[in-house]
Amino acid sequence: MPRHVTTAQLDDLHARGLTDRQFRRSVYALEHGADALQLLDLRTRRDVTAKLYEQALDAALLRLRDGSLQPYQLRTLVQAFASWQAAVSELLDFETRRHVPAAAE
Repeated sequence: MPRHVTTAQLDDLHARGLTDRQFRRSVYALEHGADALQLLDLRTRRDVTAKLYEQALDAALLRLRDGSLQPYQLRTLVQAFASWQAAVSELLDFETRRHVPAAAE
């Protein structure tokens, strides 16, 4: 449930002269909490790396079919997969820490 942002908080953000992106992120953090902003960033990273992996896989499959697959394309595919794995792992670790009560740790 988003928290209400007060006029004073908005005025403070406007006074800082933030860029549009920084302003939106600051408002989001006020509404949902700082950890929600980090969670959003991690989910975005996961989605972006998944898309890059998908594109690298599609390109490799096309090259494999026509017999012109190059070693650099395999390296790109492996790197994209490793980036996606790291993003998913980091997101999972964060979500696990976020849902485990402090007393249970």
